[in-house]
Amino acid sequence: MFLAFFSDGLRTVSAQDTGFEIGDTASADTTNLDIQADFSDYDQNLGIARASGDVIVKYGDVIIEADQVEFHQSTGKIFARDNVRVFRGGEIIDAEEIIYNIKTGEMTTSQFKSALEPILVMSDNITKPEEGTDGPITLLDATFTTHDSANPDHRVFVKKLEVYPDDKIVMHGAKIYMGDRQVFWFPYYVQPMDEELGYYFVPGWNSAWGAFLLNQYGFMIKDDILAKAHFDFRSERGLAGGVEFEADEFRDNNQIGRLNLYYAEDSNPQIRFNGRDRKGNVTSSRYRVNFQHRIYFPGTEDETFFVDFDINKLSDEFIYEDFFPSEFRVDPRPDNLININKLFPQGEISLTGRFQVNDFFQTDTRSPELAIDVIRTPIGDTGFYYQGLTTYGIIGEEYDADRILAGAIEPSGFNRFQTYHEALFPTKVGGVLNVVPRVGTGYANYNNFDMPGLNTFESTTTHAGVDLSFKMSKRSPHVSNRALGLNGLLHVVRPYLNYSYLNTNEISGRFTPIDRFTPTTRLRAIDLPLFTSMDEMRDWSVFRTGVSQRFITKRNGHSYEWLALNNYIDIYDKDPEFNRNTSNFFTEVDWRPLPWLSASTTAQLPLFDDTLDFTEVNSLVQFMPTDWFHFGIGHYFLNDHPFFRDSDLYSLHTYTRLGDEWGFSTSHRFERDDNTLEYQQYSLHKDFASWTASLGGIIRDNRRGEDEYGVLFSLTLKAFPKVALPVDFQPGSLGAEE
Repeated sequence: MFLAFFSDGLRTVSAQDTGFEIGDTASADTTNLDIQADFSDYDQNLGIARASGDVIVKYGDVIIEADQVEFHQSTGKIFARDNVRVFRGGEIIDAEEIIYNIKTGEMTTSQFKSALEPILVMSDNITKPEEGTDGPITLLDATFTTHDSANPDHRVFVKKLEVYPDDKIVMHGAKIYMGDRQVFWFPYYVQPMDEELGYYFVPGWNSAWGAFLLNQYGFMIKDDILAKAHFDFRSERGLAGGVEFEADEFRDNNQIGRLNLYYAEDSNPQIRFNGRDRKGNVTSSRYRVNFQHRIYFPGTEDETFFVDFDINKLSDEFIYEDFFPSEFRVDPRPDNLININKLFPQGEISLTGRFQVNDFFQTDTRSPELAIDVIRTPIGDTGFYYQGLTTYGIIGEEYDADRILAGAIEPSGFNRFQTYHEALFPTKVGGVLNVVPRVGTGYANYNNFDMPGLNTFESTTTHAGVDLSFKMSKRSPHVSNRALGLNGLLHVVRPYLNYSYLNTNEISGRFTPIDRFTPTTRLRAIDLPLFTSMDEMRDWSVFRTGVSQRFITKRNGHSYEWLALNNYIDIYDKDPEFNRNTSNFFTEVDWRPLPWLSASTTAQLPLFDDTLDFTEVNSLVQFMPTDWFHFGIGHYFLNDHPFFRDSDLYSLHTYTRLGDEWGFSTSHRFERDDNTLEYQQYSLHKDFASWTASLGGIIRDNRRGEDEYGVLFSLTLKAFPKVALPVDFQPGSLGAEE
């Protein structure tokens, strides 16, 4: 039964009192419609209810306030006039009049103001599409800003604005004002909701680039490709620029759907970031071409069969170091490969081609390599599981051109077939002990070696092992300490043991492995399907044992991991690398008691064996003791490792709030091993009404080269999502984080 409430003085009138009845309104549930007002009447012939005074209309999550309201029974439309305010889903709209259809959810309004955080919008006319349709919200003669002020310091006037929720904004005839001065005009402009568009710039100075200004302008090509044009100036190197293209289809994956073109006419190509002269011959024409993309077969509807491209052509081996140091620290030697993948519920089949495009980098090649990888899959209802891997490839290693021309080394390669199959039987003994025995066998065949005296090699592999673990727990519901974030405590202890045995034939003689061991401070995988150094597979017998502990409390009605501990060690019956009896003893600690306090440590100590007598400790503490000061302290210690240089590195990051508008941050790195303050950064931040400005400087000690100095200014429009100027005190790609 529908009730329409009209307030006439102190009197509440129902629909039955007035004879006002609403029949079937089809798509609208009118039982939730509530109208309250000082004065009201109802025209039975026309089916129109009128209300005036302080009118409040409630329908679902929509609240309409106005001086005058009419409700038309036949159409389901509410007409509101004079001092209209609409509240809906966190959105606030002010207007002179609106028309709202309770059947469709469509709303039309004129001369409105909206406070849809963080954007303030004013328009002479707005039209919302019917619910369930893909049409845009259309605003005519609209003005919007992120500065909540009667006189905003920046604003955009748009003749016609089309908003496609969660997709894009289309502007027709957009004028950008700073104060009362027009600074830009765009006849047509498309902006996705979650992409960086428009103009961005980063000015600054450092000793390697001199004074620099990095400029970026983002724009849309049609509706599905984001383009970013770059035009950069570095006083010590000259002009540079390029363009990036990003496919909207892969907006959530930074590894695919991209084409990056960049060219620099370098006036000082022999100068490195550390100030030393470069020995290699590098020309002034510097460039990069990066292409990462994915194509689905037979179309976009099937996302289990696709080909990935990762192609990176560089002018020389130093361009990342000179122009993109942020990327150089992460991936100094980009790969080149084409990979065809077919995914199945049980695993995947891939065909990979890896090749040498940049002859100044040493590269392992696949011409190509086929792999069939089956993940752990149940075998019917037997309780057994199967997993396996089979590969065949033409494997090679291409060295840099200088070493080959000098005759120091020649390319090597071979054909390789490998297959491995493993069965597992997870079970529980006594309802407590988890037992997962496993046994597997494999075969490998190498032929067509690029070396004399070795034509073919075959090997067989036998692997067996078992995982053992059980859990114990203790509840302490009365343990409570607000200062440490404890609200009850559950302590879970899990002792575990993983034993792995491997017997295989090793390749000896002049054979040079390609998929080989690389130096690391960590323990290697002893589950054979996870072992990647295929060409250096050796006999082993290893026990990996430890105890993990979790301390769990309650927070906001959910379980929260307050503290996690893990201690473990490898015990060797036969060590495949260093003839050890035991590995270092490892401990891992992750403590997050409070939102403003966290600490973590990963350490390994040579407690039981001095064969590899090295120590490694990596720790980090984040702490905010007051509401105006925050700091983080990190420490990395490495001593007596056979392959890596000793280090005793301390880092300190601070932020100090100097008031409501000012802040100061610092960053330092000190290497105590040689008493070098490697890095210093100081920044002053100013909070304006809608902007945040930062001015800072860096000093880097490059030890054997000249010290590096830099100054950087940044300006951020803080309230507009994705409209921000990046802060990068080690400038490289615009927007890359330190």
